[in-house]
Amino acid sequence: MKDFAKVFPWLVVGAGVLVLIFTMMPPSFGPAKMNLQEFGSIPVVDRGRMKPLDTVARTTLMIISNRQQYKDENGAMQPAIKWLLDAMTRRDTAQKLKIFRIENDQVLALLGLEARPGSYRYAFDEFGDKRDLIKSQAIAAQKIKPDNQDIYQQKIIELARHVELYVQLANLESPLMVPPDSPGGEWQPLLLALVELRRNQGQGAPEAQALLLMLHDYSQHDVKRFNETLTDYHKQMEKRFPAETGRTDFELFFNHFEPFYLCTLLYVTVFLLAIFSFLLAGFSWIGWSESFGRAAFWLAVLTLLVHTWALLARMYLMERPFVVVTNLYSSAVFIGWGCVVLGLLLEWLFRRGIGNLVASVLGALTMLIAHHLAGSGDTLEMMQAVLDTNFWLATHVTCVTLGYAATFVAGLLGILYIVLGVATPIMDQTLAKVLKTALYAIVCFATLLSFTGTVLGGIWADQSWGRFWGWDPKENGALLIVIWNALILHARWGGMVQARGMAVLAVIGNMVTGWSWFGTNQLQVGLHSYGFSNTLAFGLVIGWGLHAAILVMGLLPLRWWASHDTLLTARPAPLKDAPPRAEPPAGKPRGKRAKRGEAGYFPGPA
Repeated sequence: MKDFAKVFPWLVVGAGVLVLIFTMMPPSFGPAKMNLQEFGSIPVVDRGRMKPLDTVARTTLMIISNRQQYKDENGAMQPAIKWLLDAMTRRDTAQKLKIFRIENDQVLALLGLEARPGSYRYAFDEFGDKRDLIKSQAIAAQKIKPDNQDIYQQKIIELARHVELYVQLANLESPLMVPPDSPGGEWQPLLLALVELRRNQGQGAPEAQALLLMLHDYSQHDVKRFNETLTDYHKQMEKRFPAETGRTDFELFFNHFEPFYLCTLLYVTVFLLAIFSFLLAGFSWIGWSESFGRAAFWLAVLTLLVHTWALLARMYLMERPFVVVTNLYSSAVFIGWGCVVLGLLLEWLFRRGIGNLVASVLGALTMLIAHHLAGSGDTLEMMQAVLDTNFWLATHVTCVTLGYAATFVAGLLGILYIVLGVATPIMDQTLAKVLKTALYAIVCFATLLSFTGTVLGGIWADQSWGRFWGWDPKENGALLIVIWNALILHARWGGMVQARGMAVLAVIGNMVTGWSWFGTNQLQVGLHSYGFSNTLAFGLVIGWGLHAAILVMGLLPLRWWASHDTLLTARPAPLKDAPPRAEPPAGKPRGKRAKRGEAGYFPGPA
């Protein structure tokens, strides 16, 4: 049994490697099936970026349906690229697919639809005849300032955009699928190329002819000719655009691999292993606590490697070396990366399981946030043109987001101190000291990064906008993080707070950082106004509510804490008949504490 406990961590890591290898394998298409995977690799231009058609299908379906797969008429899950092909060629089939997510009761009443709890998805056929009504209601709602729009008006505008996006795809108006005839020319939508082909009586534009032939073969279920035409077309694209095609092929693999989704699952597994390690620590006779802890650590290291590879892959796809943050989505995945790095560093230094919990919890939460942020569209797009500066994106933005990460880690350490102390009896003096030391070190690190990033942002603003500081909401949010972290340090240095006080202040630091990250965007004012979302606003309020509850727990009298006995008896009580304390040896000045091994030495509290 002991031998198995030793190899258990490596069995867990090996299982993780096998899952990754299995996920990397592309789907197989025999001669009797259409090669949808290769069709998804066709390079197109959409929103100013060359990307594979698979990315267009995934992002569009994500916007409309909030997921990258759909259920066909038989209830089977199908890839997004099949939905896109059906929308382009088999309209009768595509319009019956329930992909439009409509949750608002007023919108449903307007369209004469009944609510479907648990799904909230409807087919275009169910409300397509009311398209003009949707458009008119959306136009009326858009005349109202965003701050004054109610939920119905926001949702009808959202639905109108989704319908328009679907119609453009179905009518071959987007994306730009036909490459130019000569280098430096402009790409065209397939609809425009079709019009020109008819005008020229089918002459010219061989790429457009090949694309139209593939769509026709797909609609007629001609598998053999579809695959043959597709193979020839892909070879032609590789000759004409070797570098671009190589990048789109890699992006197709990236989409299929879904590294951030896998990281989410692996971080959840790490969390479960870390929890089992904590639970088994109370049963020392079993002897498995250390094995689960090491399994959690090394599986987290494996997941971090995948996480790092995914960030580097995004740099390659965007052709931006050393730039990891370009929009809100990328900020979430990079903040998660920073939190995992700090968590594993804490685990390497202290080996108490705390670092495993920090890495897994924050890694999984940031991946979940990134998933919801992906619903706005292509995650590889730039946020704003004014931010299109590689040097400052690689310095200021990186420093600020790492400051966010460090502050979140400090906040989670504070949460662990409070929750473990209030709700469990496992908070002994050793664990309390570990949390206190780790919290203090991380707050120092967060202060340095936040301050450096804020100053770099001011220099960037001076170069871009001609002023170092303008009291923009985003700038104020960054400054608040610096001030709050500095407040924690000064309170600690001044003796105003100890471990519990630092924990409470660090929890408030989480709330401040959440406001700087998302809250300032919801104001929709200032030069950094981007990423407005009702979902983010609602999530931020929920997060603040949970943190407020933890703050109340942290301020409870210590006698109510479950760890009261183990946490508050660090210094032994003096005995009535205790012998007098030995005097320091002659020649040793009074007032200076004796060293270990000398007469008069007393270890003091842990």
